[in-house]
Formats: sequence, structure tokens, C-alpha cells
Amino acid sequence: MKNFSKKTLPLLFGAALLLPPCFAGASTMRPAVGKHLLQAESYLKTQNYAAALREVNAASAVGGLSPDESLAIAQLRGAAEGGAGEYELAAQSYETVLASGNEAAETRLLLIQAIAGFYDHAGDYAQTVAWVDKYVAAGGLDPQVRALAAQAEYAQGHYAAALQAVRHDGAGGTKLPEAELQLAVSAAQKSADKQAYFEALQALLKAYPSPAYWNAAITLVQEAPGFPDALTLDAYQLRVATNTLTTAGDYEDYAERAILAGQPAEAKRVLDAGFTAGVLTAQTDAGHAARLQALAGKTAAAVNVSAVPASALDQAVATGRGFGKVPGFAEGRLDTPEAALARLWAIARP
Repeated sequence: MKNFSKKTLPLLFGAALLLPPCFAGASTMRPAVGKHLLQAESYLKTQNYAAALREVNAASAVGGLSPDESLAIAQLRGAAEGGAGEYELAAQSYETVLASGNEAAETRLLLIQAIAGFYDHAGDYAQTVAWVDKYVAAGGLDPQVRALAAQAEYAQGHYAAALQAVRHDGAGGTKLPEAELQLAVSAAQKSADKQAYFEALQALLKAYPSPAYWNAAITLVQEAPGFPDALTLDAYQLRVATNTLTTAGDYEDYAERAILAGQPAEAKRVLDAGFTAGVLTAQTDAGHAARLQALAGKTAAAVNVSAVPASALDQAVATGRGFGKVPGFAEGRLDTPEAALARLWAIARP
């Protein structure tokens, strides 16, 4: 798995940059102030943030501001600062708006979301976490906003906290954004917690199955200190089931192990698939793959194919289910690749 990129998650405050300034046309707004704020609002609509800030500053310079005027200035100033990339200042301006207590609940939630996004882009991750917590406490449900807390913890090197934030977001069966689950995988890797890494990969596979994620999970299992060599053939069968058997060496090793296990027909089937896919050719490994294919075919032809397979592995291969040597298969508990992966990890982990 590649390391998580800080900007994998999207900018989240854009929707709040143009919150309607509720006071620009209010009856308590003096014309000397209102004309500048209306012009600032017009500049915001065309994303001319520098000009909008000039108008906001001009309104502020009128002096003797009423509470309504001060609040309208803070709201428009925050939108202009955010658009101009002055994220810390934008957050502070929106905090001033929130402190007034005059905003509707829906608008307050958008402001809190914006502040969390501003602090994230300003690199103030402690404040990011604090404001995401406020967003959740206020009833915010957007998974991308909630994911900012995990991203902020990760950016600070708080990998255990990042994992906990992801787990909290996923509580109740919520499907999390792929980027947040990738973050959890990377955090677990960096924390050197193999069990957490495996569980994070499981969650990622469940929500967004792909050969790349399967490859990472199976590799983790096979590289575990306690993984027994006797189960390598089962791991190869799992790779076939998940489309992660991709190298010539893997095809050849799989076939050799299958022949040694008394499964020449399985070896022939796998080698045939490798040649069909173009992974193996007559020249692969100086012709070794082709010779192995011929040996597997000759040996398989000598086997009484009408005989009932004797071993659990034989039966598994014959029925196309695989995972024959993994304890639990015979009891019917390993009918899926996910279940086989979990059982292999239970055997292999330190």
C-alpha cells in the first residue's frame, strides 16, 4: 500500500464561502456600510476575493459599527479570506460570526464545517480535530467532513488516534470514503501494528474490493512470521480466487507445489491459465514453465480421474472451492475468500 497523501481528501469549505450575508440589506445597515458590503458580495460571486476584501475593509473603516454591521462584515470577510487562501484568518472571521449566536442551526453547521476545513488547510491540525468534534456534536453527518479529524491526527503523526477516528466514523456500519479507509491502512502500517493493519485492510476490502488490496492483504499474511509453508498452496488458491496471481514465478511455484501435493491436474490447470493470460510463454524461465506444463499434463493423465479425491485438498480442488488445508474448511466456515483470508491470518500471525 502507498502512503496516504494529505490532500487525498477534498477541500471541504467551498460550500460555505458564499454563505448569504443576511445583513447586507438589513434595515439597520447604514448606506455608507451597506454599499461596500453589497459590492463585496458581488465580487465574491465572481471569485474576485482581493477586491471583495478591499470593499469589506472599506465598510469596516466607516467606523461606529452596529452589531449587525460588524456581523455582516465578519461573514463577508471570512468568505473573502477563505477564497483568497487566508485560511487562518477566515476561520477566525467565521468564529466571530458563530459567536454571535444569531445563525440558524443549518447555517451554523455549514460555518463549523467551513472552519474545520480552513484550519486543515492552514495546517493547524489540533484546531481541525477540535472543530470536527464540534461538527459531530452539532449533528453533522457528512463523512468527508468527519474524515478530516482522522486526516489531521495522521498529519500530526498520531497514528493510533487516526485509526480510532476512522473506527468511530465507521461505527454503525457506515460506508466510509475510500480515502479515509486508505488512511487507516497507512496509519496502521506506520504504527507497526500488524493486527490493526490487517483489520484496516479487511475493512478496505469489504467496502472497495480490488486486486491491489487483495494482494496487500495476502502478502501481509504470507510474510507473517508464523505463516506455515504447508499453507502456501492455499495462499496461491486464494490468489487465484482474487485475481492476484500475476507473476511467472508465482504460477510456476504454485504448479510445483501442486505436483508435490499430488495434484498434477491442478498444476496443469494453473499453468494453462498462465499461458492463456500471456504471463507464461515458451521462453519463460528458459523454457522451465513449458517443461513443467508438460510434466503436469503427463502426470495428470496417469491419474485415475474417476477416483474419488482422497484428501481435503483434493476435494477442494475437484469442487473448485480451494482452501482445502485451512482448518475450518471442512466444517463449511470458509466458503468465501474473505473467510479464508481471516483464517489464514489467525494461523499465521505472531
